[in-house]
Amino acid sequence: MLQGWGAHPAYYGKFTYNGVPLKGHPGLDLAAPPGAPILAVDQGRVSEIGRDAFGLGLYVKIEHRWGESLYAQLGQVLVESGKSVERGERIAAASLPPQKGVIHLHFAIRIFPYHRFDGWGGFSDPTPYLYVTELTLLPEAEDNQANFPEGSFAPMTIEKPGARRP
Repeated sequence: MLQGWGAHPAYYGKFTYNGVPLKGHPGLDLAAPPGAPILAVDQGRVSEIGRDAFGLGLYVKIEHRWGESLYAQLGQVLVESGKSVERGERIAAASLPPQKGVIHLHFAIRIFPYHRFDGWGGFSDPTPYLYVTELTLLPEAEDNQANFPEGSFAPMTIEKPGARRP
């Protein structure tokens, strides 16, 4: 893991999500080798594919019976909007160099009912729902903590009036 849920509240508090200042990092940034397969966390329907100019880059959003999942900082999308996907299905690939910042997957979930104006963009911490025996902060991410945000992460940008983050 390169950056955890709620990390760097002072930095993220400078940015808004739907007009509300963020309380911290609203997801997980997971290290991904260039071109690595990105898999759907559960069955659902692809509800949105887009490019967020505010820092998330190319992304896919999937609706599930329990809420929605967001996969961002992608290099390639392999699914179509409106199509059903199965749990574990390959939906995207991680970025390929050159990319500004560390190649990673930004992963976030919203669980029904959610409120997009809660300071987290309606997102919930996905960590308790991941099937992993150990989720650790990588040494290179620990080194980056002292220098954040001047480190190697692509920064968020100021939200434009009338625009909506995914």
